[in-house]
Amino acid sequence: MSLRRFYGLCAVLVLLAGIVLCRTYWVGQQTAYAANAGGQTVQTVALPRARGDFYDRSGRRLTGTAQRYYALCMPGEAGYTALFPYVSYEAQGLLYERRNLSTPFLVQTDRELTGQGIPTCTVPEHFTGTTAAHLLGYLDGEGRGVAGLERAYDDLLAACGDKRSITCIMTARGRLLADTAPAVTVEETGTGQGVQLTLDADLQRACEALAAQVMPRGCILVMDTATGEVLASVSMPTFDPRNIAASIRADDTSLINRPLRAFSAGSVFKVVLAAAAYESGLDWYTHDCTGELELAGQTYRCAQGRAHGEVNLRGALEQSCNTYFIELGQLLGAARILSTAEQFGFGTAVQLAPSLRSAAGTLPDAQTLANDGQLASFSFGQGALTVTPLQITAMMNTVANGGVYCTPAFVKGIADSTGAVAAPLEPSAPRTVCDEKTAKVLRSMLVSVVTEGIGAEARPAAGMAGGKTGTAQTGQYDENGEELLNYWFSGFYPAQAPRYTVTVLQDGILKPELSSAAIFEKITEILHVWDAAL
Repeated sequence: MSLRRFYGLCAVLVLLAGIVLCRTYWVGQQTAYAANAGGQTVQTVALPRARGDFYDRSGRRLTGTAQRYYALCMPGEAGYTALFPYVSYEAQGLLYERRNLSTPFLVQTDRELTGQGIPTCTVPEHFTGTTAAHLLGYLDGEGRGVAGLERAYDDLLAACGDKRSITCIMTARGRLLADTAPAVTVEETGTGQGVQLTLDADLQRACEALAAQVMPRGCILVMDTATGEVLASVSMPTFDPRNIAASIRADDTSLINRPLRAFSAGSVFKVVLAAAAYESGLDWYTHDCTGELELAGQTYRCAQGRAHGEVNLRGALEQSCNTYFIELGQLLGAARILSTAEQFGFGTAVQLAPSLRSAAGTLPDAQTLANDGQLASFSFGQGALTVTPLQITAMMNTVANGGVYCTPAFVKGIADSTGAVAAPLEPSAPRTVCDEKTAKVLRSMLVSVVTEGIGAEARPAAGMAGGKTGTAQTGQYDENGEELLNYWFSGFYPAQAPRYTVTVLQDGILKPELSSAAIFEKITEILHVWDAAL
């Protein structure tokens, strides 16, 4: 090769190298190319969104009291190995399945691991216990509310927390780019809103602890007499909102919120007839009870066939005399009893929150009660009548509150991030059901039920209370053919100036270990201590 040709080849090579360098520089200056390259290396992982909390009447959290930790697992064997000791057995399986992925992902761990070089973020743990589980409800697998107040306020609660993501700049080989770190980005700011309830956390937990000890099946309601606000709402058996599958497998009725469910009433309903009698001027009526009564071809009996002798309205309530109230029902007539029952709230569902209502229960219609036998059964709380514990509580509360009905309430309003009410829920206007003098006389009679009658086990250790027992047939039987019964007690405390109305129901059992009246007495002890701490 001649020297001239050699120099020519070198010149061509230099020119080509210059063209390549210029092209490289030009490409480096183009933002479109840079953006495209950057987009190929950016990986985004969405963090779970914090759900809004429920608060008690004092602004104390009922949910969201603990934190969940989410660690970022980087691709490669090193990321998998570093996290393995700190995660659950299920999460270890997830790590193993995804260990060869080229993208980062989140795994739940039991602690903060940032100090060990593993990026970790926290999200409030929504359910951390079973306080007021039935009222609050539970979530589905996607974290949406499907029962109770969780369902009623799902949209509001779901929008509470910030929508956040973790951004990682990755190399082509699936490694974090040098001199970069995962960055948390807020894509949408949350509202911070939750819901404040009327419940008191201390009272709720005390009643739940009592129920767990003495009540396999049933419910407890405690209401503020002056306002109708529910201070405690307990249903047994309970369930764990973090493990709904266990309750479904058990098939133990634990997912039923009993305070809002309809049951056969029994003698606790006799308070309605007593109120109707006074309002109708029939309080003078007396009856000679022989223990049984023939009517419309059927024999009706008092409990255990016991003869009560000559009884007036007070004595009939004290001893829960069925035959007295059957005769009183015939005198009052179906229309008058139905009207009074409706005024006390029976037969009407209570709207508790958006899309959450109690059962309405069943009031037999006038045509059904045209039958003397049906009217007789209705007059002592049996037959076609069904009621909710919430309705019974509202009825007794009306008597305790001077004849004024307050619509039961569970929600105070929408809360801000501190638990304080930012948007109060407008309460329903109270209404007069019976004359104040009538209510005063009824309270006196119901105190006699506790001091002189069959409700003696409800007598508090401190102060006095009034109330009414009830035992209802259910038409359900166990494997031995014995009928399962509902055992009620509903009353008010203290007797002279009632502040609390309490209902206890033990449903669908042969015989309770502890009577509902005795459980009521234990609740008055709790209230006495709770009052002193306020």
